[in-house]
Order: sequence, then C-alpha cells, then structure tokens
Amino acid sequence: PLTDNIAAFANAEWDVADGNGADDDSFDVRRLYVGTDFGTYGKLQAGRFEDAIYWNVTSYSDVYEDWGCYGQFGDGDKRDGMIMYSWSGYGVNFMATYGTAKDAQNVEGAWAGGAKETLDLDNAYAVALGYTTPDVFFGPISINVGYGSANVQNNAINGGDFDSYDNYAASLAWGSTDVGPYLAAVWNMRDFNMVKSADDYTVQGVEAVVAYGFENGVSIRTGYQWVNNDEDNGKSVDGQIIPVYVNYNVTPNFNVWAEARFDVGTDDDFDSLTGYDLSENVYSAGARYSF
Repeated sequence: PLTDNIAAFANAEWDVADGNGADDDSFDVRRLYVGTDFGTYGKLQAGRFEDAIYWNVTSYSDVYEDWGCYGQFGDGDKRDGMIMYSWSGYGVNFMATYGTAKDAQNVEGAWAGGAKETLDLDNAYAVALGYTTPDVFFGPISINVGYGSANVQNNAINGGDFDSYDNYAASLAWGSTDVGPYLAAVWNMRDFNMVKSADDYTVQGVEAVVAYGFENGVSIRTGYQWVNNDEDNGKSVDGQIIPVYVNYNVTPNFNVWAEARFDVGTDDDFDSLTGYDLSENVYSAGARYSF
C-alpha cells in the first residue's frame, strides 16, 4: 500500500522460447504493466496488455489452452503503450483503454494484403461495460458489451492499405469455470476501413461454450466457434470448429490437460484468405506447475 486508500500493483509475463525453429528462439514480453489501485475510485494501469473489450467482454469464452479464440478478435492483441482505467461496484464493471502510437502492433483480423495481423497504429481506444448479477441457481449471470476503434498510420505495413477499424463485441455468461455448469456466448466483429473503400471488409465470429467443473478437480469444456471473412466487393468465407478440452487439477499448483479441435465445415479457401488453417483436426496435451 502507498497510503491507507491507495495501493500499487505490477504484473510481468514472458513467452519462453520452445526451440521449434529460428523464429521461436526468443524470450519475449507477453504482458508487462504497473498500476495504482484507488479503492472505490477504480484502478489505473499502463504498459503492455490487451484492450478493454478483451478483458470485459470476449474473455468469457477464452477457456481453452491451445485451440480456442478463433471466433473472437483481441485475445492476441497484446500491445505496447496501453493505458487502462477500470471500475467495478454494485455488479457493474467498466473499463476504458487508450493505445498510443506504436509500430508493428498485433491486430487480429488484419489479413488483407498479407498484413499477417501486424499494423502500425496511430492511436486506439476501447470502452466496455458489463453487469454481473448475484447467483441465479448455479451461478452469476454476466451481460457485457464493448466498442473500440483504431487509426492506422499512413506508413502502415503493406503500403498503407489499412486506414482504420471499428470493433464491436457482446457476451453473455452464466456460472463459473471452477465448479459446476458454465455457459457462455460471445459475438465479436471488426469492420476494417481500407484506403481504397472498394477493399473494405469485415471479420466477425461467434463462440459458444458449455463446460462443467467437478469437485474432484476435473473439468470438461466444449462448444462451437465460427469465424467469417466478408469482403465488401469479394467473397465471403467461413471457418467452423468444435474444440474439446479436459483438464485435471491434480493439486492447487499442478494441472494436466488434453485438448482437440475438430473441423465442422470450414471453407476450402478459408486458409488462403486468412492465414488460419482450420480444416485439419488437431490434438495437444500439456501440464503446468504454478510456483
């Protein structure tokens, strides 16, 4: 605590190299921020992290280890130069973020012209508002909405193809991922405005989650994820998958899991337009110990 009513906090996370290739031999910052907690007046933090829409809206379906979040845009948008104010009370959750001008920032859904989801941003902001009820039968119900926007620098990657984008999101969740049933649905859309208006396009997705956590530490999660790339003067392609995840908390500090992703109708040319190959069924397993 800094005073009786004000406290400081900090967080640091890194991605560790896995040795699978030259591009993976690195030790990169994942999230890194510092902040001040003013108690009933909210929190203020700055550093590298995702915007308000992820934290307050779309994260409700981010419940998998490896094969989730294809129907939402922002879970990978960890950006430098972020400032966030958050406040919660009486069941209300409010967040607002502002992103300063930074080069080579991740923008999920920025696929056009081979951008590979990396753009030079001039500025960005997002606001998100949610309300969580007291327990209803097996848990609380959360209703959340968010809006964000970003402007792209004139010298953006790919010759300045991108001008700006608008981001819309809504979610509904019921229960907890800890013990008992958990249900969630997320909708997210990013409307990209290009320098040439004829090249404008929209990406949107839906994620649904059905999960159950047992008191012995076993949890099972599955659902449905749909993502769509719709060019204003071009084609529309869909990706559709079903993820399945089983986790076992052996101890409070150690858990193991197995996960799979099954294609259930992805268009043949989805990969060529978006860079995501969802047509193959994939599998993974892992373990984690938290110190």
